[in-house]
Amino acid sequence: MIEADLWVGLAIAAALAQTARNATARSLSAQISPALNSWARFAFCLPFAALACAASVASSGLPALPAVFFAFCLLTALAQLLGNVALVAAFRAGGFGEAIVFHKLEVVLTAIAGALFFSELPSDRGVVGIGLCAVGVIAINLARQTPARRWQRALHFGRSGSLALLCAVLLVVASFALKEASRVVSAANGSIPQGAFGAPVQTLFHTTWMEVALLTVWLAGREPEAFRAVRVHWRRMTWIGSMGFAASMGWFWAFSLTYVAYVKAIGQLEALFAVALGIRYLGERTLIPQIPGVVLVVAGIAAILLG
Repeated sequence: MIEADLWVGLAIAAALAQTARNATARSLSAQISPALNSWARFAFCLPFAALACAASVASSGLPALPAVFFAFCLLTALAQLLGNVALVAAFRAGGFGEAIVFHKLEVVLTAIAGALFFSELPSDRGVVGIGLCAVGVIAINLARQTPARRWQRALHFGRSGSLALLCAVLLVVASFALKEASRVVSAANGSIPQGAFGAPVQTLFHTTWMEVALLTVWLAGREPEAFRAVRVHWRRMTWIGSMGFAASMGWFWAFSLTYVAYVKAIGQLEALFAVALGIRYLGERTLIPQIPGVVLVVAGIAAILLG
């Protein structure tokens, strides 16, 4: 019961932190490139991840880290990095709430991948919940203002929606890769049981420094002048990094405690947070007709939890 309460609490906290991070990233999207925006998330997250990792090592000692662990970390880093760039680009192409909702199709893709490749089979109610989430996303799409015929809207994503959907696919890959990385740490260290804090914090730290290294090399070669913007926007970048750390730590830890699809389902609360934020603070009044779709998404989450 305590473990179940823990992963639900971690997922809710992660969804809140991710909403705050994405909102700040969106506020910067018109002023800096998607690559620098993504770099800020990881670079300013790294000090927090390093402190958490150091605290874990001081408490439990330096764990054994097999080569396959670093391979999974690299796969996580690449998928998460590219997914974040795609999401930031979606922010530039469309509204904040709209992009968030479309990339939440991730829960359906996660459930399918989990069932096919990782023996994570949802319950009957879980399947119903996943279906409700999918219908909710389509309903949100139907409520958008677009010149396309109504029957076409359900399949019409546009540039923003397409980028957000690409982000969803990449984040599914990242989610299962990081869970495998944490599992490898636990398997190689008898003192670190599956689901303990030490495994996900090691995964987070090593994944983050890889992401920073990859993006720094990219920016140095393609956008060397971009780093000048750090001196101007470092305060918001620090907020992005701190919220990014809180969100990632929540996701990484929760994934190690239960099925990835269940955690992703709770993470759908981010869609509700994002639409509310878009209406209340970002002035995106066009999101109001999309609220019934969000309600379906939330109902889907409830069904999955009951299952």
